[in-house]
Amino acid sequence: MSGAAGERPPGPRLDEHVHDFVRALRGRGLAIGPSEAITAVEVLGVLDLSDRSQLRAGLAAVLLRESLHRKVFDVVFDLWFPARPGLGMPGGGATGAASSGDDAGDVAARMPSAGDPDEVRDALRQEAIAALVAGGDHDGIVAQIVEQLGGYQSGTGTAYSAYQALKALNPQTLIAKIADGLLAAAGEKGAVAGSFEYESARAVARERVAALSERVRELTQVAMAARKGAENVVEYAAPALPENVAFFAATRSELKRMEATVRPLARILATRIMVRRRRARRGPIDLRRTLRRSMSTGGVPIDLVHRRPRPSRPELVLLCDLSGSVAGFSNFTLLLTHALRAEFSKIRVFGFVDGVDEITDYIDPGQALTVDSVVGMFDRVIRETDVARFGGSDYGGMLRRFLAEFPDAVTHRGTLLILGDARTNYTDPALDALVELTERARHVFWLNPERRVSWGTGDSVADRYLEIVDMYECRTAGQLADVIGRLLPV
Repeated sequence: MSGAAGERPPGPRLDEHVHDFVRALRGRGLAIGPSEAITAVEVLGVLDLSDRSQLRAGLAAVLLRESLHRKVFDVVFDLWFPARPGLGMPGGGATGAASSGDDAGDVAARMPSAGDPDEVRDALRQEAIAALVAGGDHDGIVAQIVEQLGGYQSGTGTAYSAYQALKALNPQTLIAKIADGLLAAAGEKGAVAGSFEYESARAVARERVAALSERVRELTQVAMAARKGAENVVEYAAPALPENVAFFAATRSELKRMEATVRPLARILATRIMVRRRRARRGPIDLRRTLRRSMSTGGVPIDLVHRRPRPSRPELVLLCDLSGSVAGFSNFTLLLTHALRAEFSKIRVFGFVDGVDEITDYIDPGQALTVDSVVGMFDRVIRETDVARFGGSDYGGMLRRFLAEFPDAVTHRGTLLILGDARTNYTDPALDALVELTERARHVFWLNPERRVSWGTGDSVADRYLEIVDMYECRTAGQLADVIGRLLPV
C-alpha cells in the first residue's frame, strides 16, 4: 500500500548506501579493500550525520590512500550524499546530509518574486559576486545558478545544462567587480591597475571564478543524478584518476592535475631502482679466481667466485616527439625523468618533429619542472632550434639526421628512450637507421602513447619498428611509471 501523500518513499539502509558509494569509487579506479569498506560503515556511528563536511572528511580519511584521488572522491560523494537544499535533491536518511555555507533556500528567498529571467540572472550575478568576495562554501548560490539558469525541459522532463548556466551567468565578466570587492574588504579600495595589490586581487578573483565554474559543472551532474540516479551518471560525472587520464585526451587542467603525480611516482621508482641495486650484490663469475680455487678439488670448479659488482649510474638519452599530437606525452615523460635525474650519471634530451636538435641546455637542472615551464620551453625550442623545419612528423628523416649530427649521443653505456607515436606521414621510416641505433646503445626502448590496436594503422609504422626495438604502450601516467620502473637499468 502506498504511503500518505507527501511522504517520502523509504530509501536504502545507510550501510547499503555506503557500500553502493564504495562500489562507485572502485568503479572509478580507487583501490578500496573490504576492511576499509567495513570501517567506512562503522565510522558512521561516531560522525554527526547532520554535518555534511564532517561526513565527507570522515569517509575520506577511511577510504582514500592517495590525496591525489580526493577530487574523484568529492565528485562521487556529491552524487551519493547530495546537499539537502536546492535542485529538488533528497535530504536526510541514507541519501542526504545537511549542507554547510550559504543555504540555497536563503538565496532563493532573495530572488525577484516576478521571476523575470533577466532580473533573476542579474540577481544571481550579484549574489555570486558577494559570495566570491566573502569566500567559503558557495553550494547554495551554485545550486540556484544551476536551478534557475541551467534548467530546461527535455522529452523526459526537467534536465540541466552546465553550459547553459555558465553562458547565462558569464562568470568571466565578474572578475573586475570581485577584485574591487576584495580590495575594498582589505582597505585597498584606491589600488590602481598594475599595482601589486590590484594584480593580486585580480589573481584571487580569477581563481574563485574558476572554482565557481567548476562547482556549477559538478552540481549540474548532482542535479541529473537526483533525476536519473547517481549510478547512471557517475561514469561521465566523475573524472578519471590523474594517473589514468590518457595523454592524447588530457586538457591543460588535467595535465596540471597529472603534474602532482610526478614526484610521488618518482619517489616510488627511485626506491624500486635502489632495491634492485642492493639485490645485485653478485657480479659476473671471476673465471681466473674460480679456477685457482678449484685446485683444491682436483680442478672441479665447485665453489664459484664472483667479481665484486661495481654499480654505476647509467646514462639516459631521451628522443622526444614535440609535434602537437604527442607533445603532452613527451611533456609528462620529461617531467618524470627529470625528477629521476639523480639516478643517472647524465641525461641528454633531444627533440624532433621533422628535424632534430639537442634541447638539454633549455632545461635548468637546478629547477623543478612544471607543466607550464615545459610547455613554454617546448615553444622556445620550436622557434629557436632545428626541431621543426616544415611541420609534419618525419621519423625516418629524423633518425638519419640524429645519427649524422649527433654520432656521440648514444653509446654502449647509455639507454635510449624514444617517445612518439611512430606516425610518419607516409615518409620513409628509415628502418636501417633504427637498427644502427640499437647496435650502438646499451638498451633502446620505444614508448608509444597510442593504443596497441592502432599500431600499424594508417601512417603508423609502429608494427615495423616493433620488429627492431621493444615498444611499449604508454597511454597514461600509470602505464608510463610502470614501464619506466621495469625498464630503467641499474
